[in-house]
Amino acid sequence: EGIFAGSLKQVAIQGAGVLATVVYSGIASLVLLKVVSFAIPLRPTAREEAIGLDVQEHGEEAYTSGEGAILVLDDGGAK
Repeated sequence: EGIFAGSLKQVAIQGAGVLATVVYSGIASLVLLKVVSFAIPLRPTAREEAIGLDVQEHGEEAYTSGEGAILVLDDGGAK
């Protein structure tokens, strides 16, 4: 049985099952992300993102020289 033996009905049933699984997984993931977002932020701040997450998360710089190296300056309390 199957598409090569001529049972398109079974292929359609399996396709509907795959589609239902994708939709369910997407909705469940969205709900879980919303619940987690109440406890911890899901995105870094603009400053953390500008500096680079390797510095913020790991305390080290991925590229120490050349293009991509960063220089973090204190903003002096600027608004």
